[in-house]
Amino acid sequence: MENQIRNLRLAFENGKLTRDLYAKNLLRVMGLAQHPIAQKVAAAFVVGRIDQALFIRNLGNLGRPAPSPTPDPLELPPPP
Repeated sequence: MENQIRNLRLAFENGKLTRDLYAKNLLRVMGLAQHPIAQKVAAAFVVGRIDQALFIRNLGNLGRPAPSPTPDPLELPPPP
């Protein structure tokens, strides 16, 4: 996956891919093609509201699983 992301980035930076194709393919490679927030971030990138660095950082944050909350000690069952 990292090689695909790097190849997409290089192709985009060298002018071989449009912003739209770059965004769509990056979402696909990262497994975020159906993620509604990722689609909104991609749309903002395509129209130029955010730059490439912010686009990649936001997608990276979306791709990480949310940290599981620590259980409240008062809600834990009593020790045996």
